[in-house]
Amino acid sequence: MSTTEHLKQQAQHMKERIQEQAPNQRQLIGAVTIMTIIVLLTTVGGLLMGGLALGAAVLTPVFLFFSPVLVPVGTVLFIGIAGLLSAAGFTLAGFSSVRWLYQYFKGRHPVGSDKVDAAKNCIVDTASQLKERASVYVHGAQENVQRAKDQTVAAAT
Repeated sequence: MSTTEHLKQQAQHMKERIQEQAPNQRQLIGAVTIMTIIVLLTTVGGLLMGGLALGAAVLTPVFLFFSPVLVPVGTVLFIGIAGLLSAAGFTLAGFSSVRWLYQYFKGRHPVGSDKVDAAKNCIVDTASQLKERASVYVHGAQENVQRAKDQTVAAAT
């Protein structure tokens, strides 16, 4: 086999491999679509940044001129809105708590009622243990008082 034929075979083999790995029409359309979207988003982003810079340059002197009025108004609005939102949040929390308590006392077992029952049992157990300790302590103290009384009576006679 001559060198020319060998080179032709290698070229043919390379051409077949390139055609196998070449993207199909669907992949090509997808890539073009993605590139178009990227270019469009970059253009829109650039226009927005330019508009923001232009707006800031135009509105900064206006804000500086009206700032003695705008700052107190903004502060009052901020505090008022924060107060209203806080009141709404606390009201919602209160209604939720009352609803949960209503369901709990009606025996409907709302979420978390098992933990409340476990805590109640723990408190009852602790109270009974403290009651037992207190009765032992009081009984011991009464015995000590009686012994001291007996010793005082014995010492007095």
